Amino acid sequence: MNEKLLHFIWKFRLFNQNDLQTTTGEPVEIVSQGLHNTNSGADFQQAKIRIGKTLWAGNVEIHIQSGDWFAHKHQADAAYNNVILHVVYEQKGNPAVRKTGEAIPTLELKTLIKPTLLARYEELAKRQDWIPCARFFKDADQFVARNFLDRLLVERLEGKVAQVNALLAASENDWENVMFQMIARYMGASINKDAFYMLAKSLPVKIWAKYQHDALQTEALVFGQAGFLSETFTDEYPNQLRKEYNYLKRLHQLQPMDKHVWKFLRLRPSNFPTLRMAQLAALMCKEVKLLSQILEAKDVKSIHRFFEVAVTEYWKVHYQFDKPSKKTDHHLGAAMKDILLINAVAPVLFAYGKYKGNEDYCERAVQLLESCKPESNAIITGWKKLDMKPANAFESQYLLQLKGEYCDKFRCLDCAIGHKVLS
Repeated sequence: MNEKLLHFIWKFRLFNQNDLQTTTGEPVEIVSQGLHNTNSGADFQQAKIRIGKTLWAGNVEIHIQSGDWFAHKHQADAAYNNVILHVVYEQKGNPAVRKTGEAIPTLELKTLIKPTLLARYEELAKRQDWIPCARFFKDADQFVARNFLDRLLVERLEGKVAQVNALLAASENDWENVMFQMIARYMGASINKDAFYMLAKSLPVKIWAKYQHDALQTEALVFGQAGFLSETFTDEYPNQLRKEYNYLKRLHQLQPMDKHVWKFLRLRPSNFPTLRMAQLAALMCKEVKLLSQILEAKDVKSIHRFFEVAVTEYWKVHYQFDKPSKKTDHHLGAAMKDILLINAVAPVLFAYGKYKGNEDYCERAVQLLESCKPESNAIITGWKKLDMKPANAFESQYLLQLKGEYCDKFRCLDCAIGHKVLS
């Protein structure tokens, strides 16, 4: 037993409410259990409890044992003088009193809670399966589950709004810079995501804009800042890039990254960071005002076309410097375009809508997710084994939120599905 579980049981009245009595034998009727308070003060506020013939309005405090009232020193705190009922799992220790010394009625729940609820909670707590409620997942009401999952998508987007706002503050409210940083970050997929973000931070859009129409200078900026132009090459092209970067480095007082932060191990050549850098440079040659273009796009197909870029001739026959390969156009694939839409475009668009107070942008962000294919990763594979098969990115995103923020953190008591499983 723990207090969080007791809060859950009290909040949803998951105990036998027939013939309730205080520990001193007075009849109790719960008119309103109160509002759950997660800040300082009593656990439930604005409750209405009939004790005997008197209807009391005030707060409810919950503990495992009655003696916890004194362990927490509530008897000396005037903030708890408005507690009208002390709810405990078991009556053990001295009964609660207010600062004035006046006794507070106590309700014991130990014999009132269904044994099946405690057994199922204990089963969840073992967490032997992929998610705590894997064995009971199909018991959940599908209507309740769907409504909760829809809310999780907004919760996930709201979380990303906080990330975007942090980037915005660091970029002096430059939304174009924020969009560039988000797109660059997810060009690196999971393994090089942080390195690409560092690269984007080191190259503000105002610098890109000066060289947008010169592919050589644009690639020199990218590869030079990434730390790949510090040596002499066999091929002529990278040597040209190195020469150009040395000039730009002095001009803009740039500090290159350490080349060793980039990871190639176990990556397919098409996902090599060098190739992704070439694609990023091609995108910036096409358009530096990324957000402006996305705001004008009418649908997901238009944004997909926006990400259709052509790498320079060198990168059509290379994945790395001085290592020739079979000629390929190396366009951004549909899967990568969706990754950028899901993780960069939609969150920035949603945050921009919140910033501007324009719900149309927020709605468009959601519609983008509904138009994209669901992600394919280990977490989504796990959900599919439980017959949760997302139809689009909207659904795969809320499943990722459910697993990462609820299941993995054992927040079953905060989850509508967990609620149904327990009740």
